[in-house]
Amino acid sequence: MPAIYEVLSPTDAFFQEGIATTPNRRPVSESAMKSPGGGVSDRANRLTPEGDLEGALQLLKSHLLQAPLDNKLVALAGSLLEGQALIDFYRDLHKLAPDDWRLVVHLAGAYSQTGKDSLAVVQLQKLLRSETDHPEVWMELANCYKRLDKSELALRALYSLIDIQPNYAPAHVARLRYLLDAKDLEEATAASIFSLETQD
Repeated sequence: MPAIYEVLSPTDAFFQEGIATTPNRRPVSESAMKSPGGGVSDRANRLTPEGDLEGALQLLKSHLLQAPLDNKLVALAGSLLEGQALIDFYRDLHKLAPDDWRLVVHLAGAYSQTGKDSLAVVQLQKLLRSETDHPEVWMELANCYKRLDKSELALRALYSLIDIQPNYAPAHVARLRYLLDAKDLEEATAASIFSLETQD
């Protein structure tokens, strides 16, 4: 099992966050409207102009519980909600299926979308104590660390993922990009050679 690296402690703000009483409403994006179960987007879009945002969100929750990795459903949620309302949406969803690691990734993503990458890291690190085999978790962790300007930790997350799944191409690409951003050309060259050998 790969090592789990630095855990960032939640800030005081984490415990003081207010619960949004009324979700913020944004227009449904064009990409979200093209959701693969187009019926979900169409029905949600019909409900929201009628003032039934809660009905639209309940519909979306039921479909996300069945297909948590459907990126277009996630995009639809992001079109309907923002800020604290989006965080609360995924918190509530995770309570309905607390053992589903994919919903933790979405909750972390909601934190990141509101500029709270440190809180996203906390959620992902907790998840990695019991679930280490999912590349989506490691990639999200690496992205959070990169945005927090913690490039070394971002690279460690990618190395851990590559140890688990040597043929996972996105991790190799991200590692090379991070090394080039850091102008570590020697390490980038070595990583490129390793990646090519691994893919062979």
